[in-house]
Amino acid sequence: MKRFLLGIAVLLVGTSLFAQGDFKLSEQMFSRINQNPSAIGNNEKIQLFTATRLQWASRGLEVTPTSALLNGHIYFESIKSGFGISFIYDELGLANQTIDAKICYAYNIDLSETMLLSLGLSAGVINKRFDPKRHIWKDPNDPAIPTEVVTTTNFDIDFGFEWSWKYLLVGFSMTHMRNIAREVSTTVAPPHINAYVRGNIYLPKNFSLVPAAAFQNVGALSKKTADGALGEGIEQDNILDLSLTAMYKGKYWFGIGYRGGYTGVGGYPFSSDMLSFMIGFEWHWLRLGYCYDMSVGKNLRQYSSNTHEITLSFIIPKTKNYVWNY
Repeated sequence: MKRFLLGIAVLLVGTSLFAQGDFKLSEQMFSRINQNPSAIGNNEKIQLFTATRLQWASRGLEVTPTSALLNGHIYFESIKSGFGISFIYDELGLANQTIDAKICYAYNIDLSETMLLSLGLSAGVINKRFDPKRHIWKDPNDPAIPTEVVTTTNFDIDFGFEWSWKYLLVGFSMTHMRNIAREVSTTVAPPHINAYVRGNIYLPKNFSLVPAAAFQNVGALSKKTADGALGEGIEQDNILDLSLTAMYKGKYWFGIGYRGGYTGVGGYPFSSDMLSFMIGFEWHWLRLGYCYDMSVGKNLRQYSSNTHEITLSFIIPKTKNYVWNY
């Protein structure tokens, strides 16, 4: 029992200190505008998308950390422009909460009948909150520990582009650009660099395969302190996502994914390796997906438990011809 409680304490220390990373879906095939605003208008549908993640289920915690995402977007062919909204509530760890609300815009350039370039920009506000009373401290007697809840609200801006073809999708984005070359902290989000590529392999009998790879860097563009760190025990992190999804008629899917990353935050070396198992279906205007994440990292797999992700979206068809199916 003592070993389990120590594991939970280490988990919460590390996660709370490293709660700077953006909300990241395991099943990110269907809605990307929270990460890349250029992903608007790349299909023929108006979409409302929501996702919920429940972390560390069945670990006996009084409160299970929960994160939620709401995206919506619409495309106007007459002006080659898409507009959207993105709202995120992220509770990563028990002491850190983030609310990120943005308006998104994308301009689409038709390079050919089967090729599209989209440029996107989003802007809004980000609120980060840290409650020291809900944090498990490595040294509770440290005089630098705040005694009251710390909260900040700042202007936030993201930029990105996507190039898509019938068989391939490539994207790149930068989030929290206002904080480039700034020193980050528990309540100041570091800039993120995101890059991803996704294929679409058509198979006989209405099947297709969607292999995907995504890379995210957190903190490379942040200002370093005198000792070379990012500030407040936060360190640069690199995350790699790999996945393979099988689609049937474009309406039923199942897949498997792997996420790998490493951080030495808070003095503890963490391997954040994780396996994801995805399944879902589309019925008329409704799309429902479920993902189960299982930690396989060397350090956390004996402590980190089930994470469940549920996605739900309503899709309204439009007449715009699309380049990318999903």
